[in-house]
Parts: sequence; C-alpha cells; structure tokens
Amino acid sequence: MTRHRFEPARLAMGLLLCGAAVVYLLDGLGVIDVHPAPLALMVPATLMLGAVLAVTTVLLRHARTRRRRRAGAPAPD
Repeated sequence: MTRHRFEPARLAMGLLLCGAAVVYLLDGLGVIDVHPAPLALMVPATLMLGAVLAVTTVLLRHARTRRRRRAGAPAPD
C-alpha cells in the first residue's frame, strides 16, 4: 500500500457524517425524538467544519514548507 498524507478534514467529516447518519437513523426508527431544525443543520455544519479544517491543514503545510525552504532543507516528497 502506498503512503499518503494524513488528512484531518477527511477524518473529521467522515466521523461527523457517520454520527449524523446514526442520529437520522435513530430518529427515523423512533428510538429518539429529535426536532427537525438540529437535523437540518447537522450536515451543513459538518461540511463547514470540514472546510475550515482543510483550509487550516493547507495553511499549516504551506507555512512548514516555506520555513524549510528558508532554512535550506530539501522539501519532502
């Protein structure tokens, strides 16, 4: 298996969307009673959090790369 970069935004979005799916499922089965407003806001809030995490990750990686270039160290592959 080839190595790849860790993507915290993908991990967070996957976990949060799975959680939202479980809440939708439990509400649909009648196990829990959730008002429609929080259910309608779960998915967009998860997508916004994922976007913020992705942008933060890109900015941190860019800053790290710039620091390494200034120090004269070779950039990793």
